[in-house]
Amino acid sequence: MPYAILQKTLSPPSREQLANAFRSLPALTDYDAAFLAKDAFGILVSNISLDEARTLSQALTAEGVDNEVVDEQDLFTLPPFKKTRRLDCLPESLVLYDQYDRPHSIDWPHVILIAAGTVAITELKRFERQRVRYHITPSTFARGVIFPSTTTEVTLKEEEKPHLLLEIYLDVAPVRSHADAHEVRYNYLGPRLQSRALNNFPLLVADLAKFATAASLNRGAQSISHDPAKTFQYPNRHAFEEEIVWLLWRGGWQLKSQT
Repeated sequence: MPYAILQKTLSPPSREQLANAFRSLPALTDYDAAFLAKDAFGILVSNISLDEARTLSQALTAEGVDNEVVDEQDLFTLPPFKKTRRLDCLPESLVLYDQYDRPHSIDWPHVILIAAGTVAITELKRFERQRVRYHITPSTFARGVIFPSTTTEVTLKEEEKPHLLLEIYLDVAPVRSHADAHEVRYNYLGPRLQSRALNNFPLLVADLAKFATAASLNRGAQSISHDPAKTFQYPNRHAFEEEIVWLLWRGGWQLKSQT
């Protein structure tokens, strides 16, 4: 049965603290410490035995890193998200729209977590390059005929691109709703509507936080709510989702099946 070691707070441990503690387990290296020092978003280590977890937990505590050992079965597996391109934050309810633009009203107490932030996502980008080749065809004359032909070479390359994301978690269906700031329609803002998504997105997050008073906020949502000009940066989607799992676990929330 695998176990994980979770932080008690989201204050990131230093590389030195992790490196010193990791020496208690032969399988962990200084490279692991350097990587996790940049990617510590609640879950420090996972998929280790109970004995290994206890040993490492004691070593981390000795380094001043507050932690606890958790059975991985007690952690949430996030359900697939449902993408939305429109949501209305009204005083009486949250209204989510599905892919057919059908509204679904949800009472605010059902909102349990709001997550936002800039997330670095690796995408496959298509690049095309045209090449012109010249061919000589046989001719009855002394010289052949030269004619050009154009071919298109296609390559796929990985490219890291920042996305400003929002995820809303409910204790009713749809459990997990996902939106990209540049794809959302902010119609509900009315006279507050700005010309740029980057200006509308903080207003949306602030409204969600204002109406969903019982909901937990990730660091990204807290940052935007306090200062709309700043967004919290997550190094990758895994870090963004790991913090969500940590917050749900700390809050003791139970997610229902996605329907």
